[in-house]
Amino acid sequence: MKTYSNFFEERQNVYFNSASAGIPTKNSIIKVKEYLDSISKNADITLDYYFSTIEECRKEVATLLNCSITNIGFVQNTTASVSLIKNSFPEIKKMIIFGKGFPCTFVPFEKDDRYSVEIISKNLENLDRELSKYKKTIVFVDLVDYLTGELTDISTLCDLIHDRGSIIAVDAIQGCGSVKIDLKESQVDFLFAGASKWLLGPQGIGFIYINRDHIERVIKRNAGWLSLNYKSFDSFENLPEIRFDASGVEGGTRNFIGILMMRENLKFLNSITIEEVQSHNIEGIKILSEMLEEHGNLTQEKSLIKSSITSFKTKKIKEFYSYLTKNNVKVSYRNDMVRFAFHIFNDLSDIDKFSVILKKFSF
Repeated sequence: MKTYSNFFEERQNVYFNSASAGIPTKNSIIKVKEYLDSISKNADITLDYYFSTIEECRKEVATLLNCSITNIGFVQNTTASVSLIKNSFPEIKKMIIFGKGFPCTFVPFEKDDRYSVEIISKNLENLDRELSKYKKTIVFVDLVDYLTGELTDISTLCDLIHDRGSIIAVDAIQGCGSVKIDLKESQVDFLFAGASKWLLGPQGIGFIYINRDHIERVIKRNAGWLSLNYKSFDSFENLPEIRFDASGVEGGTRNFIGILMMRENLKFLNSITIEEVQSHNIEGIKILSEMLEEHGNLTQEKSLIKSSITSFKTKKIKEFYSYLTKNNVKVSYRNDMVRFAFHIFNDLSDIDKFSVILKKFSF
């Protein structure tokens, strides 16, 4: 296993918690400090620097996903993406959540009495049966389950959902930056993710991929004043035309610091390739799983692991989580399980430290 720790600040803990929050690269921190220093003296930056940074970040996202930059728009978070989709198809009242899903995909509809939401198990026959009842629905699915680490076969889902005349929207926050996504192979309608986890941060910035078939509709229904194609802000008398690419969803002031950091973190991930990241992460989570499996149950069998997340359950699970916390091992407690996540900044030194701590716990 290679080590990439030199790209990150030295940590004071054993960190297996990227499914909650990623750790930014050194270079992303440097760039933000330079930016803050600049605006503290000049109050603003040049438009050339502003727009070039945004478009460079967009290019890095498109590279990661193997898609066109015209399909990528920046958003605040995954919830903002769900709202964009909701606003774009007001005529569709039936929403299907394939698998339990994370609350961000179903709460916006469940609490709105104009909509009907059906949460169904991850069974293709059940999905096809449900789709057959309606003329058109939107199916939301998590690329990677936030708790179990289960990876969804998006290509198969796309075929089934599109054959039924419906729309697929993928929440990729627990996979993007850790597993390979190829949007030239998987013709999803929408795919979105926040940067805060596997994209190494920060919070408050993310992206949405919009299939070209939907771009005009989405922009028209979600446009803001910055959706127009400004070249300068010298005059607002004769307004420019609207941008009919995915950047048109950026209708208000952008999170420039977030975009700046995301650009640098994506440069790093793309430089080592997503294939290397995925291989590194799965190797690490398999080693952790092998260490844990003799003491309890895991949500992913070691031989079937396809993502960087697994959750662990044992009789003394609360005591185990408290023990890890006291020993400076950062993990998450979810649904009476301890969730582990292994990312590119982790290496064998983290595993060795964890091994010593694990052996001292009495299961």
